[in-house]
Amino acid sequence: MGGYYGSPASVMKNNKAQRVKKRTLKDWKDFVGVKEIQTEDHIRATPEMLAEIREKLQTENKLQLRKKIIKTVIFIAIIIIIIVFTVLNRYFSKNILY
Repeated sequence: MGGYYGSPASVMKNNKAQRVKKRTLKDWKDFVGVKEIQTEDHIRATPEMLAEIREKLQTENKLQLRKKIIKTVIFIAIIIIIIVFTVLNRYFSKNILY
């Protein structure tokens, strides 16, 4: 069977001749459109910078933890209030109406 509806194996075999045998890094750079990329990092982290970053992260984490604790306490308080009102409503509604 040949022609347009040929087997996928024969299509791959025929296309193999058109492909590049081995791609180099330069070929991929040209393909992507990047000619030269600076990979050297000029910023060096000093101990002072690291201490400042560490302190900033610690304060952010403390604030997030406080917010989580406050949200949890409020959620639990709302649940307790709902339970108390439900119990009181059932207790007083039975005694007053019947």
